[in-house]
Amino acid sequence: MRNTEKSGARTRRAICLGLLAMISTLPAATTPERSTIDDKYKWNLTKMYGNPADWDKHYQDLEKQVAAFAALKGSVHKSANALAGALKLRDSININLEKLYAFAAMKRDEDMRESAAQALYQRAQTLAVKYDEAGSWFNPELLQVPETELRGWLQEADLKIYAHYIDDLLRSKAHILSAREEELLAMAGKATDAASDAFGLLSNTELRWRTVKDSAGKDVEITTSSYSRALQSKDRRYRRDAFLALHNSYLDVKNTLAATLAGTMQKDWYFAKARNYSSSLQRALDAENLPDGVYHNLIKTVDAHRHLLQRYTLLKKKVLNLDEIHFYDLYVDLVDVPEKTYSFEEGRDLVLEGVKPFGSDYVGVMKQAFDPPRIEGKRSGAYNMGTYLSAPYVLLNYKGTFNDVSTVAHELGHATQSWFAKENQPPVYAGYPMFTAEVASTAAEIVFKQSILDRTTDPKQRAFLINQMLEDMRGTVFRQTQFAEFDLAAHTMAEKGEPMTAETLMKICHEQYVRCYGNALTIDPELDVECLRIPHYYRGYYVYRYADSYCAAAAIANRIIKQEPGARDQWMKFLKTGNSMYAIDMLKVAGVDMTTPKPVEEALALFERLLGDLEKLL
Repeated sequence: MRNTEKSGARTRRAICLGLLAMISTLPAATTPERSTIDDKYKWNLTKMYGNPADWDKHYQDLEKQVAAFAALKGSVHKSANALAGALKLRDSININLEKLYAFAAMKRDEDMRESAAQALYQRAQTLAVKYDEAGSWFNPELLQVPETELRGWLQEADLKIYAHYIDDLLRSKAHILSAREEELLAMAGKATDAASDAFGLLSNTELRWRTVKDSAGKDVEITTSSYSRALQSKDRRYRRDAFLALHNSYLDVKNTLAATLAGTMQKDWYFAKARNYSSSLQRALDAENLPDGVYHNLIKTVDAHRHLLQRYTLLKKKVLNLDEIHFYDLYVDLVDVPEKTYSFEEGRDLVLEGVKPFGSDYVGVMKQAFDPPRIEGKRSGAYNMGTYLSAPYVLLNYKGTFNDVSTVAHELGHATQSWFAKENQPPVYAGYPMFTAEVASTAAEIVFKQSILDRTTDPKQRAFLINQMLEDMRGTVFRQTQFAEFDLAAHTMAEKGEPMTAETLMKICHEQYVRCYGNALTIDPELDVECLRIPHYYRGYYVYRYADSYCAAAAIANRIIKQEPGARDQWMKFLKTGNSMYAIDMLKVAGVDMTTPKPVEEALALFERLLGDLEKLL
């Protein structure tokens, strides 16, 4: 999503919040055929459209509404009534296009090899771009109205709810262009997404995956999904072979991947310059009125605590009895307990029990995701797909591990926020800021895991759970901040016009690992290509949100767990706020101030406490 475009691009707010939440790649060879999955684990999308003809009719109706909105050009600045009518039509198109788009995306994800589903998704994309173009005149024309007069119009009954929207528009006035310039930027949308599309197709469908022997001597094709599982194996030879197989698959096409990444960074810089921003980062942060400190405080604070990451890595090395510890050793459980698997029903019950500290209203909404089926177990990765005109739908890659159960809690955390936002806000505010997208989900996961830990007395089981929580923080706070550093470095290269070759990008990646892990980790040369395989770099400064959101979520979860007075009420107010205020202010409602380093410092203090507990237990 092009976050700073404040016209038709906002129609995809919930789609993007869902799709960007936790999507990874699709390894077709290891994904089960949908026909082999029990119907109770499949989406019931007929609740959205009964048959293809219904979707097609909705598409045609929306085309007419888009044309009707385009025909309003030249009229909305003339009166309050004209503006109110245009905004209501715009809201209607937004929520209907959102539903149309979400359905097409989910049909595609049922099987990305299906050409008919791909075509449906492309049609939805095309209509969304047409809407961007058809409405590109709207904001420039609206800004022709003198500010005092426009604020006077907001006193009209039909326009009062748009006060925050108008405030945000006026705040961004310096970055909104003429109607023709806005139209040109909108028209460039599909073309400038070509690099991202190429990366997606290459990494999802056409990469040459290698096959290795697992610990039982069975051939396993190493894709992004099977690789993640291989890294958790106790068989070090298998882990190493899987690591080499995956990274060599990406090394085969490193120059192509460097070109697609460079293209995306150039796209971000193009839109930043076009909108009079000094950098791509400024543009990305300004989309949600975030101060620069949100980004730089995170990197600076985590960097100052990298000794904790190194200490944790050395603990792993000691417990695993290794002479050297490599990247492929970092994901092995440190506690040797029998791996327990949970049926989906058992996982569901654990999650619903674990999130009870949030209150009965919260748990009641979460229950709705299970009956009728709104959870699909299919492709790798996970996401929530919520729209204003439908209940949230969740995609999972559930295989019964404890981590999979935690993912259920995480994704249903997204779903509950989507539900409360759309139930308590008008269409214009029914999404939620991208900066808060991971807060609700991560808080749900933290509270769930803490509830399990509180009920566990066996020392080995406690050590296992603490290790899981430390892994969450290593992967989210430390790792995503490392990605955020790379994101900044790559964008800076594009802005300076420096060559972005595979070698230059991989050199940055290597130096980051050296700085983060010091002498604690032995860095294999194949690891350098990691920077070319991360899909989040194609999402315009997105990865830092994972780390910042975890820190905010940890602070909120701590208040909920301790049952601090007012914490639960503040939490529910946060969920219901939607887009009706800025992200920073929303988090303050929940009791967290992300303009300071304090939440990051508190999260890292939690990491240190958990690490100390694990050291004692081991």
